[in-house]
Amino acid sequence: MTQIGKNIKKIRNVKRLSQQAFADLFDLTRGNISSYEESRAEPKIEAMIRIANFFGIPLVDFIEKDLSVNELLHYNTHFVTETEILKNTYQLTKTPFVSIHYIRDYVQYHKDPVFMKKLPVLTIPCNSKSELIALELESSENLPAGFDFRNGNILFFELITKENIHRIINKLGIMIDTENIKFGIYRNENHELSLSLNEWINYPFNIGSDIRYFVLRASFKQEE
Repeated sequence: MTQIGKNIKKIRNVKRLSQQAFADLFDLTRGNISSYEESRAEPKIEAMIRIANFFGIPLVDFIEKDLSVNELLHYNTHFVTETEILKNTYQLTKTPFVSIHYIRDYVQYHKDPVFMKKLPVLTIPCNSKSELIALELESSENLPAGFDFRNGNILFFELITKENIHRIINKLGIMIDTENIKFGIYRNENHELSLSLNEWINYPFNIGSDIRYFVLRASFKQEE
């Protein structure tokens, strides 16, 4: 049995939100919130992710842990504040979210529109016209040196096109082939682009191939 209903009620009490005010934040109804709190129903995964991210709560804790008021008061809400500010200048974009449990499936089926529509989405402020993907970091060991992202952080990537290729140099990126997601930093050596993991491993960059390349656009890091 999950702890979602209990946690929603505790969050409301801590934040002094009525059921209607809470529902309005996530395009739900007061009846939805009431049924969640009384354990008569549970939110869809998309709603769970939105609520957890909005209040800076790890998704697993939100679902499985009977959170204390003290814990709720100490979760990071800095991201929420920045998001509310950015709403004034950026449009809200629905971004497919790939959790660590779906990474293997994503690698295999990311070109299948039916599969992509089944993924949960995160709504973020962004004015990008390119395709976006939110990726939960499976292991920080896959990253180039110098990045302080940790396992479970969410990284937002933008698909590289001819229109945005000019601003990818020295930025963190990923390439998706038929085997895996490979991380690296985009380098320009002798007028040839590559994705460099380290001084020994460099992946070729060919925007005209079947391989898809993305560049880091934003990140969400949960404070400890």
